[in-house]
Amino acid sequence: MTFTRSEKRALEILCRHPNRLLTRDQILDALTGSGSDKGDRNIDFLINRLRRKLSDNARDPRYIATRYGEGYVWIGPPPGVVADLADAFLVVGPLRGLDNLSDCHSLAHRFAADLRASLSADLPPAQRVALAPDCPPATDFADQRPSLSVELSFFEECGVVNCVAAARDFPTGRILAILRVSLPTDIPAGTNPAAADAAKQLLNNTWRTLATETDSGLPLPVLIHLAATEPDHSHGAATDSDRRLDKLNTQLENRSMAAWQENETRLRGLMEVEPGDAGLKILYATHIHSKYISFGHRLFRAGIDTRAEDEDRIEALVLAALPHVQSEPEYAIMAAKLLHFLDRGYFDLAHTLSEEALASSVAPAGSLVIAGQLRAFAGETEAALRCFDQALNLVAHGSKAHLYALTLKIQALRAVADFDRLNLTKRELYGISTAAMLFFEPMFADPDNLSIRARAVVRMLSYEKAAALLRMNHYTSARLFRDAEHRANSILTPLTLVIRRFGKARLPEEIASAYPELLDRMP
Repeated sequence: MTFTRSEKRALEILCRHPNRLLTRDQILDALTGSGSDKGDRNIDFLINRLRRKLSDNARDPRYIATRYGEGYVWIGPPPGVVADLADAFLVVGPLRGLDNLSDCHSLAHRFAADLRASLSADLPPAQRVALAPDCPPATDFADQRPSLSVELSFFEECGVVNCVAAARDFPTGRILAILRVSLPTDIPAGTNPAAADAAKQLLNNTWRTLATETDSGLPLPVLIHLAATEPDHSHGAATDSDRRLDKLNTQLENRSMAAWQENETRLRGLMEVEPGDAGLKILYATHIHSKYISFGHRLFRAGIDTRAEDEDRIEALVLAALPHVQSEPEYAIMAAKLLHFLDRGYFDLAHTLSEEALASSVAPAGSLVIAGQLRAFAGETEAALRCFDQALNLVAHGSKAHLYALTLKIQALRAVADFDRLNLTKRELYGISTAAMLFFEPMFADPDNLSIRARAVVRMLSYEKAAALLRMNHYTSARLFRDAEHRANSILTPLTLVIRRFGKARLPEEIASAYPELLDRMP
């Protein structure tokens, strides 16, 4: 198929701006330069010629859609290079400065190929790494695009070829990690240790940047999980069945476990390189804690109980790091959360650390939710709710930060049995994630007026899973409230459901011994 010069240029302009309206004047200016005396009707004739060559029907377009009175939109597939890269997780490219290398172009290309291979070996198979020496900018992509890129810039100095590798957030171009490498000239392709070392450094530093950034509105526990860059999941719809929602929750748990394992590998590697880094100690302690939040019920159900060992490790890491991170609010507030979680007599210290960190934090949304949670545990419910509501006003609706703040607000309201505000908050949460209903209703429904959904969910559970969920609720939430009535309120709904289904005699000993007065009041 052949095109005239004008047709080819118009086709290129449209393809490079997929799903974006281009006015006739914009297309005309791109073809002939601004201020052309040609009329925009010439563009209509040109588009009609293109449609004939592409066998595109204006009434049922596959490639070029008309926006009457406005212009045209390319709705076809993206150009070849963009299409090949759209589903990649990471792109090595573009390669810049090749003209700086007199006769070493092949060395630069070989290093880029070796770096791609090393990055691919260090990432999960599902996260595809592509090599794109002429990688187009993010604006050339439509809805789907890579998450990360590694841009390579080459130059020669004193006979040595140097490369500056910059890992970027692909959609925004923000630099996440950067390093300089001197390229050896005598190593065969595929065996370049400089490429392997660069890949590890770039991934580790990128992960750390993503796991500790302060401008996202998210606290460290969530950032650490997201730094594994797992793809987002479906939150379900109101029309989905309970079994469909349960399947979505299972998929999320599987991804959480995979992300946790990836973070475990990354953190262990970083700590081997920098064993004295106080920030890493807090990150690793937070990571240990996060497995109980994300999939603790799976561990309990499988008979895996390493809580004593994990708590010892968390305590040692936090106490070793604390003298060095007290002046860094984002780390200090996580140290406070972890010390409170241990329940080993650090309550006053944790409360002081949290309040001091909140007073000086430059990441208010993330700090407010953690400080709010600790205030709720201390029985300062209204102060906690003010924290959550302020955080909710700072984050984007429907974001992970929004979901996180709503979750902690629900936890605080359940502790004081404020079901009017609790139901409003649950409704807001379920409007974002219907799948969350399957987990939250058995935990936070009114035990005196159980919802149909709460009863239905428990009927779906085996005894082993129900008992594991009860233990998880106790360990990660209920036991941490200082007030006995708040502790009882926090466990009452799942406890009621499990007893109604399986009987008191089958309660786990850990639960029965923790709430004897509550059990005495129950039939």
